Amino acid sequence: MTTSTGRTPGGAIHLDAVTKKFGIYTAVDGIDLTVKDNEFFTLLGPSGCGKTTLLRMLAGFEYPTHGRILVGGDDVTDKPSNQRPINTVFQSYALFPHMTVAENIGFGLRMQGLPREDITRTVQTMLDMIHLTGRGDQLVTRLSGGQQQRVALARALAPKPRVLLLDEPLSALDLKLRKAMQIELKRLQAETGITFIFVTHDQEEALTMSDRIAVMCEGRIGQLGTPRDIYDRPANRFVADFIGETNFLNVEVLGIADGHAEVRLPSGVTTAARCPEGLSMADLSVAVVRPEHAVISSDPVNTYITGTLRDVVYLGTDTHFHVVTQDGGTFVVRQQNATIDLGAVACGGQVGIHWPEGALQLVRS
Repeated sequence: MTTSTGRTPGGAIHLDAVTKKFGIYTAVDGIDLTVKDNEFFTLLGPSGCGKTTLLRMLAGFEYPTHGRILVGGDDVTDKPSNQRPINTVFQSYALFPHMTVAENIGFGLRMQGLPREDITRTVQTMLDMIHLTGRGDQLVTRLSGGQQQRVALARALAPKPRVLLLDEPLSALDLKLRKAMQIELKRLQAETGITFIFVTHDQEEALTMSDRIAVMCEGRIGQLGTPRDIYDRPANRFVADFIGETNFLNVEVLGIADGHAEVRLPSGVTTAARCPEGLSMADLSVAVVRPEHAVISSDPVNTYITGTLRDVVYLGTDTHFHVVTQDGGTFVVRQQNATIDLGAVACGGQVGIHWPEGALQLVRS
């Protein structure tokens, strides 16, 4: 079997030109995508980019206007949610408050009509996996937010779905617990071998947990790749701006060859920049430098950019330097405190900024 685009579908999930329209509004616009078996895959993007609509179509809560959805090679485009080998964990957890922890975890197994001994054995395995051994007889209302989140995960994992969908499940947790649950989610995915598709607008969550990330914008995928690829080599201005902090420089492109470009900076300095595959002189482009890749100097001579140091923000492990450049722009430098002398630069003083080879990159604007 081949798709309308001529490809043979593979992996846990395959989307073939999937589109979703609500009236004249296009929420998801012709997405082709394959999610691999046993992969932790993240849909990342701002509110309104289409990631939740796409997740709802995978779950069977919405149906595509055009295109097909395949799970393990089987076309499930028109099948309801209860006929798909997919479970969903919601932001609100959706646990049954009148049931115990064990009853919540075993609910899906009871709906499948499994023997009681099989349910008991699976529930115990899940309790051990989520570190709630001995808590099965407690009502879920007696648990903390993080514990309830783990119960919701165990309930979704117990029937052993082929794919688990997670719709911003950590957004209601406080920062410390959210970071702990990021580690727990990645551990659970590795232990179960189930494909996780995670939806979030939080870039740190995506970078921390994912094998691959699809950055979405206006119903389309702006870039697909590993966390390191997307952070270090953003394909366009939107991705560079959305993933982490970055500095944008309007440059004049003097030439492009073999993945490298010669550019003239606003300061007039000519230097080299990396550029994405396929970028040409005809493309509108802008240069980016991550704050942690730049270095600030009290001596503005022989640097790429000069300016006035406006603010110094101390953050414990590192310090952010906000520089107003000669052309009126703002450039942020982030340096670890162990590597700098904070007394060497002062607000209001003239400073220079430079960076190592390879730190400057062109992206499509």
